[in-house]
Amino acid sequence: MTEAKPTSPANHFGLGLALGVAGTLAGGVFFGVWWSWVNGSTFGYFYEVVVLGSALYRDSLLTAATLFNVILFYLANRARADRVAMGLLAIILLTVPMIVYFQAKAGTW
Repeated sequence: MTEAKPTSPANHFGLGLALGVAGTLAGGVFFGVWWSWVNGSTFGYFYEVVVLGSALYRDSLLTAATLFNVILFYLANRARADRVAMGLLAIILLTVPMIVYFQAKAGTW
């Protein structure tokens, strides 16, 4: 007989979804700060020119933001927060087709 693992009151699918959305935004901000630093620019320039003005970088931005969620998924999985991990995975699975779409439409939008 297997031993039942304890469940945390915070182990909810909805929390994973919320963390996934927040993680996507945080990953995008971290990517923007890194990009600005590497290119000797400002975050404002990154947001206005790269995020809003360039279709070529949208897939890269969303990929970097999604990779942040992969890290959160790993941490939730290691913490045995299965429902939170499932919510994070749902957000990851929603963003991957968007990445493919942005790659297909790069430069034509």
